[in-house]
Amino acid sequence: MYVGQAIPRVEDRKFVTGRGNFVDDLLPHGVTWLAFFRSPHAHARLTSLDVSAAQDMPGVVRVITGHDWIKAGMGKFVVWSPVTNADGVQRENMTQPVLTVDKVCYVGQPIAAVVAESYEQALDAVEAIVAEFEVLGPMVNTARALDPDAPVIHDRLGSNLAFVSEIGDQEAVSKAMASAHHVTQITLKNNRITANPIEPRALLAVYECGTDQYTLWATHQAPHMLRRDLSENTLLHPENRIRVISPDVGGGFGMKVANHPEEPLVTWAAKLVGRPVKWTATRSEAQISDAQARDHFTVCRMGLDKEGRILAIEARTIASLGAFQTRMGASIPAQFYARSIVGLYKTPAAFCQVRGVYTNAPPVQAYRGAGRPEAAYVVESLLENAAREMGIDICEIRERNFIKSSEFPYRMPLGLVYDNGDPQGLLDKAKEKFAYDEMREEQARARRSNVVIGIGGASFVDCVGTPSKQMMGFGRKKVGGWDSATIRILPTAKVTVLAGSHSHGQGHATSYAQIAADFLNCPIEDIEVVEGDTERVQFGFGTWGSRSTVTTGLAVAKASRLLRDKIMAIAAHLLEARPEDMEPMPGGFRVRGTDRSVSLGEVAECAYQGGNIPAGMEPALDQSAFYDPVDRSFASGLHLCAVSVDVETGRVGITKYVSIDDCGRIINPLIIEGQAHGGIAQGIGQALMEDCVFDEESGQPLAGSFMDYAMPRARDLPMFLIGTQESPAPSNELGVKGAGESGTIGALAAVRNAVVDALWHLGVRHIDMPLTANRVWSAIQQARAATNN
Repeated sequence: MYVGQAIPRVEDRKFVTGRGNFVDDLLPHGVTWLAFFRSPHAHARLTSLDVSAAQDMPGVVRVITGHDWIKAGMGKFVVWSPVTNADGVQRENMTQPVLTVDKVCYVGQPIAAVVAESYEQALDAVEAIVAEFEVLGPMVNTARALDPDAPVIHDRLGSNLAFVSEIGDQEAVSKAMASAHHVTQITLKNNRITANPIEPRALLAVYECGTDQYTLWATHQAPHMLRRDLSENTLLHPENRIRVISPDVGGGFGMKVANHPEEPLVTWAAKLVGRPVKWTATRSEAQISDAQARDHFTVCRMGLDKEGRILAIEARTIASLGAFQTRMGASIPAQFYARSIVGLYKTPAAFCQVRGVYTNAPPVQAYRGAGRPEAAYVVESLLENAAREMGIDICEIRERNFIKSSEFPYRMPLGLVYDNGDPQGLLDKAKEKFAYDEMREEQARARRSNVVIGIGGASFVDCVGTPSKQMMGFGRKKVGGWDSATIRILPTAKVTVLAGSHSHGQGHATSYAQIAADFLNCPIEDIEVVEGDTERVQFGFGTWGSRSTVTTGLAVAKASRLLRDKIMAIAAHLLEARPEDMEPMPGGFRVRGTDRSVSLGEVAECAYQGGNIPAGMEPALDQSAFYDPVDRSFASGLHLCAVSVDVETGRVGITKYVSIDDCGRIINPLIIEGQAHGGIAQGIGQALMEDCVFDEESGQPLAGSFMDYAMPRARDLPMFLIGTQESPAPSNELGVKGAGESGTIGALAAVRNAVVDALWHLGVRHIDMPLTANRVWSAIQQARAATNN
């Protein structure tokens, strides 16, 4: 059995030896280079645009403007997951023009593009473009976007409100709060961040005039979705004449599933100039043009009885969508966030209101966790503040409120039905690995010094694998919950797995091979996994939302099982036995209880020759399968974090971090651990240092490079202590759940709670992320001043 083994990732060798095949590595003959002229203002009317000097610059092949796009009758982006408004008002969904012609709404919005013989010549020509603007007042403060005097970004809407979403029972919550023994309330800001994958966005487009065929190499997480968007919405070109290839991709984290204007523009440019066109974002360009994430302002409260049991939770959130809506960006706060605010706790009443707003910032899309980290941040911050206010240990209050393992499946007040789990088991394992009691003793000793210790935790649930019918229920009429796989055994018994997902760090080449090898009874070394090419791979929805294993992985299992049945039938035919009498053996199959056997190679040769296979059977060994989840699966986890805080400087250090994940049946423990490491690091990054900051007067980004946008380094992180617990999903044959985002989901609240715990005795009750030394020091000074007064 390969499934369950900690097999090193087979794809790693090419990456660590520098042999990956990335978009920027591709240099076809005659390639030209594209550069963008972008808005220098956050909010302004474009009153004139003169590209004549740029067109005459050395090496310039073509200058493209928004008027060129419109004159050619090209299309525009549309929203694939519109949100139904709770107030009954159907508002227009504002999407980004490929190239704007009249107004700019964030710094970095594309206005024109230059195609030149070299990248340097394209940049020089961009500098020669002259634009005039009527500068308008910006709005970059999400909390104030709905103020009566807030500058309106899209004039025809009359306000910055994009949608109003409500879920839960507001009346029941109000009654519970009124009768609660204790009510905790916090105002939380979830800071805006950007993905910064190791490989920036890159595109290479080729147009073949003879066949009217576009080929686009793109750093994208969902090639088929990108192709459909290009065909149906922007390029307005037949889908079967567009090929999208996503080769090796260096990280995506949700950002690379968004629709960006560069994709259709670069593709169309290849047709205009009749040569390959290439664009790769610089780091500074990515900081202002990549889709960003989070950016919530929330007022929330929790009511508890005198024993510390939760009676109700309420959250009212203003969520920035940036200047425009992306394909699925609005559904992240409206659906993924709102339904998750109750966590793993028995909560009799809950209510969540989300108001999506436009701001003068890059559009918002998914980032690792997509709504669930924001939700965990709300409920876990409330719970630990309540515990400290009531004098209850943070682990004890969780034990009093956790859903018991015997109570699953459990219907939550916001509509989800959790399939199974063991929250108490997560806590027990985490406390043991963390040495919780000993850490509390160490904390007490440290109170006498200037470097104090804090301990915080966070539990969470991660809903993955939503069935297609349920996705239709919240507006995703163009995005299904299913995915696909084709298993092809070649005449020499080598195996190709064609998968509808896309791997950009998830380890599919290993985990899918493990699944297929167990069904097909072949060596894992004989299996190749192919993804990311719309011409080679049948339609699939790509990789995002921790969906790969619970959709594509199960399609691999289904196709492998069906193909195994055919193999068994041919093997039985060759051995003059019944298929039900066959059993696998190393390297082949045999008649049960005998030494009569046949190898997989012999079966493959027979299947492809075709003359000696069972009557009515088609030759070859090629099987496709599509898998649509029967129901959602719910992964869960619990994190414990210890921090040191220097009360004289405010500096925070992570000294210990434990993560216990329940992601169902584990295919490969090494991959699970690697995903946890990466996710936790990204969560710690947001909690302590990452922040897309904007100047409120001008709307200018103040974190436009890595000099200003801090990310965690190895020295900022401890050695993570990772553990797992397996509650196999009851809705699929492998028992698998999602695992890719759990590290990030729990980390924000765990770190925040630990810092607040360290400073609680000084009077600190909350500090907004990122918890920089300056913010922590300022909070300490404010608490001391309040105590002295």
